[in-house]
Amino acid sequence: MCETSQKPIRTCPIAARAVECPELIAYIAEGERLSYQDCDLAIAACQERLHSQGIHAGDCVILSAPLSLAYCIQLWALFRMGAVACPVNPALSPCSQKVGSASLHPAYSTIVMTSGSSGVPRAAVHSLDNHVQAAMAANRNMPLEPGDGWLLSLPLFHVAGLAILFRCALAGAAVIVPEADKTLEEMLFQSGPTHVSLVPTQLYRLLESPRATETLRSMKGILLGGAPASPELIKRAFDAGLHLVCSYGMTETAAQLCATPPGAALDTLLTSGYPLLPDTVRMGVDKVIEVRGPTLFQGYVTEGNDCHLPLTDDGWFRTGDVGYLDEQGRLHVTGRVDAMFISGGENIQPEEIEGALCTVPGIRRAVVVPVVHEEWGMVPAVFLDMELQNTIDEANLRTELAKQLPRYKIPRHYLPWPADLDAGMKSDRKALAEEAKRLLA
Repeated sequence: MCETSQKPIRTCPIAARAVECPELIAYIAEGERLSYQDCDLAIAACQERLHSQGIHAGDCVILSAPLSLAYCIQLWALFRMGAVACPVNPALSPCSQKVGSASLHPAYSTIVMTSGSSGVPRAAVHSLDNHVQAAMAANRNMPLEPGDGWLLSLPLFHVAGLAILFRCALAGAAVIVPEADKTLEEMLFQSGPTHVSLVPTQLYRLLESPRATETLRSMKGILLGGAPASPELIKRAFDAGLHLVCSYGMTETAAQLCATPPGAALDTLLTSGYPLLPDTVRMGVDKVIEVRGPTLFQGYVTEGNDCHLPLTDDGWFRTGDVGYLDEQGRLHVTGRVDAMFISGGENIQPEEIEGALCTVPGIRRAVVVPVVHEEWGMVPAVFLDMELQNTIDEANLRTELAKQLPRYKIPRHYLPWPADLDAGMKSDRKALAEEAKRLLA
């Protein structure tokens, strides 16, 4: 079997693999198995087409299309050309996402929209080296080998989806592109991947199926991230014998920055793990997690189509997440600065209440948002995703929460999960706050 190097690669990783191990499978899609050599040729042909369309180094190219092999090939072609790929959610109009269109520095390779879970999404710029360094660090923690297959279970307009392409290319593994008419469970069963990236909602739903659970149990690695996972969900996966790796990262760090090691004990899985690179994570004086290092993005696109990287005076990026490092060096994330609100003079951290709610049997997800109150200024309201429809028992929930939380943190209002809410990476707190305001008016 071909041996692949994990040394820094400044050129296209696909091209390097095509020379080292041309016959290894690079992509599996719709019954087609594309070798690294064939993939290299397909990328070169796509480059020619893009050149003929007038695309050059530094140009920003918006990609708005369903996930496919052709989409992946086009991304690699843009990387090789030095153009800037701007993958956007095809369900939204590109103009509404404000990614910018002016030419940027040729060292930049992608512009990815942040989740905007607590505010307006921002356009984050990455260099090719940001993606490569992040993938190398991730592969050192969670081994990926030639011949392995990683199911592309996350969209390419999220940095976690892009990360799968880089990890596989650096390791000589195959990317398994899902078929549009197949569910995630069907693709797991049909394609037999060795690795998969999941957000908590996906993992929860798969664990509801005995067949999916058995398939997950047979896999080498399951990377969990993208949103906070409840301790109950992680314990359930651990008890099921899944090879789980829990992670913490963000768009601005080219996906995961911290992760648990493979085979970690439950107490470690209940944290966000260890920094993947040394001297890249610290706590600010106000408990805000601050980061730096080679995976840190190049900055946000400004209204003038410049690139601005906001740093502290000594060169650290403030994530907006609140947490701490324990004595073992493991990261614990406790919430978001911009999610916190004040009720009657007391600080409310929604994530604390959500975590308490998710210990109650029957609750799959919970999102707490502030609503206006005449006496207290703001009070917490919660949207609940229940295992059974219309089973919200407010009296029981208040009793259970009183065992864990002070009275002022117990939600005043309990609302059903919106049927049309996207079950993707993160919930939009701002939109949910507006929905709560409308429902309670």
